[in-house]
Amino acid sequence: MSAKESLVLQLADPQLAKLTSDSEEIRLRALEQVETRFIRCLQLDERIQFKPVLLLKQLIRWFGYTPPLAPDRVLAMILELLRSEYGEAVIRKIPYVRLKTELEKVRRVLRSLESKRINELLDELQLLLLQKYKMVLATPSASSFSSIDVTSQSQGSEFVTSTIDHLLVNLTPEDYETAWTRPGVDDVASMTNMIDMPRDGATNVLEVQVQLTHLIIRMSDYPAEYFLQPPYVFLHLVQLQKRTDGSLLYVNRALIAFLKQLQRRIQVRSNTLSYSASIDPPGTRPKQLKVECILGVLLANCTKLIHPLLFRATNDNWHILELSVETIRTYDVIHCRVSPLGTVRFSHVVSKLLTYCNSLEGSDLAKLVDSMIIPRLQSLIFNGLLQDTVALNLTYDKHLDRANAQRLIKPLILDSSYLSCVPDRMKSLTNLICALSSMPSEPSRDEERLIKLKRAYSLALNQFQPKTRMAAEQLVRMHREVCLVVEQLGSETLVKQLFDAVVECTPLYVGDPKLRENAESLILMLMNLEDQKLRGFVYRLMPRPVVSHFHAFMNKTVYRTGCSNLDLVRHHILGLPLNTKILEGLILQSLDADAPEQVRQWCIDYPSMLLKLNCVLSAKDFNKVFELVIPVLAQLIRRSVTHKQLHGVVWQLFEPDTSPLEPQLMLRGYVYYMFHPFSQMRSDATTRIAYVLQCQDYTNKYRPTMNQVPIEMLPNDFCLIQPPVDYITIFDEYIKEPFQGQRSLDALLRLLETKDLRPSIRKSTMTQLNVMLQNWKACDDFSTKDDGYRLILESLHNALKKESANEPVDILLPTVSILMKLLLHNAGFREEISNTFEVYVCLLRALFMLPHEKQLRQDVSICLFLMLFHNYVNSTLDELVLDIELSPMILPVTYDVDNTPREPAIMEGMQLQEDLEETHFGGDKARAAQHWRLYTAHRVCQTPSSMTLESVGDLDIRDSLKIKVADLALVQASHLELQLGRQITAASNCCNHQDLHQIVTLIQLFLVLLRSSIPQKVGEGMWKLIHKFVRLAPGNDADRELYKSLLELCLNCLRFSQPQVMSGLSKALDTDHHHSFHLLLHDRLVPLEILHLITQCLMQLLSAERSSISMNWHGKLFMQLSVLAKTHFELRQLQHVRCMLRILRHLSERELKLNDVQLIHYCQHFIQLSSDLRTSTQTGAQWQRDCLHIICQLHMHQTRLPAKDKTTIDTGVAKKVLRYLLGLCGHSDGEVRALAWVSMANWITSCGSNMASVLPSLDFLPGGLPACCLTTLLDVHEQMLVRELAGRVFILLMPTIGAEASIELMRNHDFLKDANNALKVMHVTPWLSKDLAGEQHSCEIISCYVAICNQMVSIKPEWCATLCEHSFMNGLSDVMKTPPPAVSFSIPFLQLCAGQICQLYALCYSDNFEFLQRTICRDSVLLQSFLSLTNDVLDLDCPERLLVQLFKLFLIFCKDSNSNAVLIEQLKSQPALFLDFFLYGLHSSYMNTSFQRYTLSSLSMVFIKAQCAPEKESLLRELEQYTLQLDDILPSEGEKLLGQQPKESDGQSPKAGTKTTNAAVLLYHRLDRLFDHHYPPKTFHFLKTPGAGHVQICETLGGLLKISPWAVHAAGQLKLLDRVISLLETFLNDVNIGNACVYVKRVGAHKSRDILSNLLLLINMLGQWHSSHHAVITQPTMAATVVRILIRIWPWLSHSQHLKKITVQLTMFLTEHSFEMCKQTSLVPSGQSHSLLQLMVRVADFETTRKETPNKEPNHSMVPALRAMVNCCSCAEGRLSLSKMHVLDMFDTILPANPSSSHATKVKPLVLNAWLGFWEVFSRYDVGSKVCHLHALIETIRRTPPLNKKRILCLRILRNMCFFNSNRSQLVEHSGFINMLYDIVDQPVKKGPESTEKVLDSFEEHRLVVLMLWKLFGFGAKYKAMLRGTKLYKVLTGLRVELTVIYSDNPHKFTDVPYAKEVDELLDGLADSMRQKT
Repeated sequence: MSAKESLVLQLADPQLAKLTSDSEEIRLRALEQVETRFIRCLQLDERIQFKPVLLLKQLIRWFGYTPPLAPDRVLAMILELLRSEYGEAVIRKIPYVRLKTELEKVRRVLRSLESKRINELLDELQLLLLQKYKMVLATPSASSFSSIDVTSQSQGSEFVTSTIDHLLVNLTPEDYETAWTRPGVDDVASMTNMIDMPRDGATNVLEVQVQLTHLIIRMSDYPAEYFLQPPYVFLHLVQLQKRTDGSLLYVNRALIAFLKQLQRRIQVRSNTLSYSASIDPPGTRPKQLKVECILGVLLANCTKLIHPLLFRATNDNWHILELSVETIRTYDVIHCRVSPLGTVRFSHVVSKLLTYCNSLEGSDLAKLVDSMIIPRLQSLIFNGLLQDTVALNLTYDKHLDRANAQRLIKPLILDSSYLSCVPDRMKSLTNLICALSSMPSEPSRDEERLIKLKRAYSLALNQFQPKTRMAAEQLVRMHREVCLVVEQLGSETLVKQLFDAVVECTPLYVGDPKLRENAESLILMLMNLEDQKLRGFVYRLMPRPVVSHFHAFMNKTVYRTGCSNLDLVRHHILGLPLNTKILEGLILQSLDADAPEQVRQWCIDYPSMLLKLNCVLSAKDFNKVFELVIPVLAQLIRRSVTHKQLHGVVWQLFEPDTSPLEPQLMLRGYVYYMFHPFSQMRSDATTRIAYVLQCQDYTNKYRPTMNQVPIEMLPNDFCLIQPPVDYITIFDEYIKEPFQGQRSLDALLRLLETKDLRPSIRKSTMTQLNVMLQNWKACDDFSTKDDGYRLILESLHNALKKESANEPVDILLPTVSILMKLLLHNAGFREEISNTFEVYVCLLRALFMLPHEKQLRQDVSICLFLMLFHNYVNSTLDELVLDIELSPMILPVTYDVDNTPREPAIMEGMQLQEDLEETHFGGDKARAAQHWRLYTAHRVCQTPSSMTLESVGDLDIRDSLKIKVADLALVQASHLELQLGRQITAASNCCNHQDLHQIVTLIQLFLVLLRSSIPQKVGEGMWKLIHKFVRLAPGNDADRELYKSLLELCLNCLRFSQPQVMSGLSKALDTDHHHSFHLLLHDRLVPLEILHLITQCLMQLLSAERSSISMNWHGKLFMQLSVLAKTHFELRQLQHVRCMLRILRHLSERELKLNDVQLIHYCQHFIQLSSDLRTSTQTGAQWQRDCLHIICQLHMHQTRLPAKDKTTIDTGVAKKVLRYLLGLCGHSDGEVRALAWVSMANWITSCGSNMASVLPSLDFLPGGLPACCLTTLLDVHEQMLVRELAGRVFILLMPTIGAEASIELMRNHDFLKDANNALKVMHVTPWLSKDLAGEQHSCEIISCYVAICNQMVSIKPEWCATLCEHSFMNGLSDVMKTPPPAVSFSIPFLQLCAGQICQLYALCYSDNFEFLQRTICRDSVLLQSFLSLTNDVLDLDCPERLLVQLFKLFLIFCKDSNSNAVLIEQLKSQPALFLDFFLYGLHSSYMNTSFQRYTLSSLSMVFIKAQCAPEKESLLRELEQYTLQLDDILPSEGEKLLGQQPKESDGQSPKAGTKTTNAAVLLYHRLDRLFDHHYPPKTFHFLKTPGAGHVQICETLGGLLKISPWAVHAAGQLKLLDRVISLLETFLNDVNIGNACVYVKRVGAHKSRDILSNLLLLINMLGQWHSSHHAVITQPTMAATVVRILIRIWPWLSHSQHLKKITVQLTMFLTEHSFEMCKQTSLVPSGQSHSLLQLMVRVADFETTRKETPNKEPNHSMVPALRAMVNCCSCAEGRLSLSKMHVLDMFDTILPANPSSSHATKVKPLVLNAWLGFWEVFSRYDVGSKVCHLHALIETIRRTPPLNKKRILCLRILRNMCFFNSNRSQLVEHSGFINMLYDIVDQPVKKGPESTEKVLDSFEEHRLVVLMLWKLFGFGAKYKAMLRGTKLYKVLTGLRVELTVIYSDNPHKFTDVPYAKEVDELLDGLADSMRQKT
């Protein structure tokens, strides 16, 4: 090798050193040389001498100089160096980690360039390093990467992957799911580049923050699922949360942005329009992380991060909490339950925070609130999170453990301040608790008790407030609830109110027993209060009313106004309402040793006063009072043993000589004293009893009681049993075996029933029975015997009688013993006997009769004891228990005392509260006490804001219920409005950056909780704070940090739609041109983070504002930012451009106030900006979306401009734009493709006719643009939205390419076949289910198919026949019959059915109506579906467009008789639907729209069809029966609809009343309103051409008035006829028009067309209206006015035959049913030369005699004119006028006697019959009945065939002449007339089916002739003789005989022959007349 070659093929060290020279030029030259030599040697495979390691280092150092020059060339050299054989030296010398680190630095340096080529080279270098160093990537599981391309997995550095390895390792295959979509290689590389940042703290924090900001901005490029696939961007972000260098805020921002994007993505994917059939075979699609999995990871991270921050505020708190909120919201979006672990974590946080807040104590309220504010605020947030989590789990977890869920939310339920300060949460929490309970409709037991207790507290605490205090009566009635908490409150004030209420209601007790019962219950509760202090207070309150009442008795004064003292006492009221329990309570209280002496004395004084009333009351009244004392008499006597005063009162009461008591009561009282502990009292009582017994036996039928002992020698210890009988010895021991002696017992009882039983047997029987009843079970059996008790009592009574055969002792001993056992056994028997006086007497007699019988004394004593003290005794086999201690009374039997404390009713509340403390509060006494303190404070203060220590501290309640400082601090810390206002105030007064930053961070926490619920006043303060610090741009780093913090605050306020901030910022931007937003947006050096925050603020502001608000700054900012975006792009500041585009996108939706030239310019500007980013991958997709969205919005602005302001688009520009947009139609992002198609449609629309010249330039596509559109529509693998938009573009192009080309395209692509197949898999709802797969077609796609068919039929109607033959058309009817989806998402389906299919059917009507008749018109199910569809469409917000198509189809259905009948039948059953259907389009706002035109056309069709319908089947009759409440109608209509109802008409009786109306009236009112709009009375002019609306409203209104009497009545109320007359009078009085002839001559006939048209419409409406018998003009004034108007209009009739015809018809209708109209028509109005009747005669004369007949039927006006003449015959004026005009002279012309005469005029039969009809009516009256034209009539009859109408009319005329006597002579003497009659009578008539001769089938002519003969010859001998002398009589006789014979043989012979019966009757009448002698 030569030396020269050696120099060429080496790279010396000095040459390589120049690569790092300071001179840019030297570096570039050195690079050129090194690159050339090195690459050349590699290409030629030549050797080169150099140091590879040095070259590599120099090339890496190249990037240390800025700006980096030719980076792609340097990277390419590095790549080639490593690939070549020289790379081995590098591998050996440089470690992998070092080389990787250097390349990462290079990547960071080059990141700002955002070059695709550079990124690709760096990625290739990374892959090459992995290969060279033999490094392997770790994967989490085979399932997650099995389907991912190897190249996409290996993108990125080893470090990037290894940082998330520990996260991936913890995931299982169940944590993955099939990927929704897969990213491309380029997208994977871009995402890897985005997350290529170290996760440790070694990296510059600012660099990480910048990279995260870049990530947030670029995140929207990609579908959210891309971040869940390799390279797992989401997991990298989660990993970054571990950084502790201040980057957490940025990481959380990114995660929040990701979650919001994920939520939107999930919602988009669930939409049907986003669906596309997958291309990948099943099982081959890659995997991605499950959303539930990543949410669980994120939630765990959030709770872990927040734990150290629970009690302090940092800038990260609110981000973490907001991230948690968004995580829970994402769970809701995916309809999935939150992981149980996450719920538990929330529960732990809630408990921890709540415990901390409750544990704080102190006396300084302000310090407590400050220390509590942060944890409490976060506690409230986590409360909401926990509540939302449990609610989500309840919704989406079918297997939820409800009990566990209830336990989790228990802390929330117990957090009183949370519930009171966050009322919205309280309501939702209540609903959640109900949903979680086993019976949601019923509250749980704890809830019921809590509610009961809280209500009691509420009622009780209300008594402390004068405004809420109950009246006395109400308080007494509600006492049970109030008394539940009297003990707890411990309030003497409340007790006094309760007691005073009882006293105050005293006058009401007599008449209200229920109130009396409540009062007694209340007194008892107060007497039994547990609190001794309160109870003593109650007893101290008692004396006042009682003593006052007692003194009133003594002093004979009135105790209570309106009450009698005596009447009150009679009702047991002495100061207080009394009952036995109250008296017993008083006595027991007097025994309480702990009670004050004063209280004990009062308890004795009260019953003493009651007993002392015997001094002032009559015996009867006192006995009534004493009934109250009897049950407690034992207690009184017992108490009197130790109380001398009471003893005197009671003992004196029973004194026999002075006592007012009845003897039995006295006796019972003394019996009590027989058990007295004092011997003297027993002795006195015994003496008095003996006295009473002696006095009582006044019949002397009993044995003497003192045979052995005199009364003065009686012992005093009859009942003194010492020792007392042991109760256990009375009955035998308990035996388990049942009683076996039932038969013996029955036998003994039967013996006792025997009357003549021997004494010995009776004695033994009683003895045996006594022994048997010692068995307790025998007593059980005895109690079931019907007469057992009676027999024992009879035995006792009979043994005491004198006539008793037995010795007393033999019977009394066993009998009393039996009685004792029965009394012990049966409590009911015991109570009954205790009130039986005779038993007392019998027992006492037995005792006195045998005083020395020890056993008898013992048994009698026990019996008396049981009877006297029965209400205290409870006996069983084993024991006798007394409810109270009766000592010192001496009782005859042993007993036990029940010492169990009896809780009075007043203790129920205490027990409730204690139970709740254990169950509801979980035994936490502190929490329960706090709850009731806070509840008490809340009830007293009503709102948390008004809660103070003083407001509760002043109340007379226990201190345990008064709120503490810590409680108040907790409430104030929970009061969000108060605390937020404080923080805003503190921020406004802040003087340093750090403190302000802290406060703003705290305010952010408030926003996390409050969101959009910030009060207005606080919102205003918030805006002032934001505006104060955001108005000016930051000047230094500290200002900048604070500015960013305030920007985030502003952003959150805007995100939550805070109105004050929104309006304030918008106004500031509009008025302040130096606002920081304006300045920073124009600053090219603004930090990207600040720019992004400003962008977000503006986006939120613009999206939250109403689009109708137009602000000046919108358009200005749009123009400025458009320029700035281009500038930033030129500077390669791509992220800045992205921010600008986001703002521009939202600005473009506002009113920009740009002209057409500007709009086109900006369209081209953004098209260029879109094309500058040349990429078809997801990277940059948001850029394209923004640009295309802006372009679409600019097109929308352009369409709103007036047509004159629009400029034509250049064809060349259109070609370029369309070619570019076609390129974007292949973009990987579906939204970009959709927007591209929308933009293309806009440009095609803008091109208009020029599109034909543009299309050829797009032929580079296969088949051209139309084929591209159609194939895209038919591609099931494309998104449905894109398919639909492509189809719409094809519809736009169809007129341009022509019908044939369209048909050819559709044929080539099997369009109809695909469309038909699509119907089979149509997806009706707009939401997709998760398991949906395969080919699907939405309603929008089907609509597009149908729309193409509509367009095709429109441009080529002949193609409709082809379409009708295809099965696609039949499939559409099935679609119409498909049940619609739910209303909330039925719009696409309704648009398909009502908007497209109905339109297609309407297009088929003109040429293919037969097809419609065969198909849809015969399909009753489809007709029913049509009505259901109509009903659904009416429920939409703006259904006008769809209703137009429905009306079109409705008209088609009306044209077919079958479908019309079905529809009418259906609508009759659904009048509300009919009304809604038609009323909607009759609103005045739809005037002159196609919607109203079709509404009126359909309504008119309905009225036309209703005219022909039978009355019973009429739809209108149903509408008239359908009543509506006036409350449901608009007020303006409701007032008009009130009024009188129409009179009964045609058997229809409208419902009376003024509160309802019916559908017909409502329809009329709407039509009337439209009539007023079309014919305004003051401005309407007849020279104005009538529009379609004028025609339709007149036709429809006339049709309704013709068929509805209700509408006619409503028209009368609204004076419609007056308004029409006024319009006509205004026209006739118009001096500018004047006379018709003069006007026409002056302006020409063509100028009068408008006048004639307007007259025609109004006259036609009047004609329709008055053609009905409901519309009758009866007022003379109105009739005269109408006639005068018609006469004045008459000159105009000569210019329009049609107007003349309908005017004459109107006259006919007006005179048809109105006598007044006939009269006015016949008279000549003042100022006129002729009457209207004369004009009618002229018309009839003219039409009859004119020779030229230009019309086919020239007599249209003649027949109505004659009919009007006929009508006028009804009035004398009309007949007189007609006679004066000699109208019958017309018959000289039209009915000559000789038809061949020269003056005869040939007229058509119709004309002649009309005139004859007039003559027939006219001849009924005297003026028209004169005989004239007789010969002509006879000749006409002879020439006319029988039964011909003309012949019948002539005969009727002759008949009428015969009825006038003045014509008789002339007629009977006319031989021709008689002969004619003979000929007619002689005519044969069919007599049966066997008749073959030519005969008549009716006796009508015979009837007329016989009637004439009877009238002419039946009266007067002369005329009878004349008739008998003619052969006519013979014929008549024969006819009569024939009819008589036939009827006698067969009565039904002529039943089907008309007039046979009438002729027979007339012949009989004539025969009778002929037989009578005159």
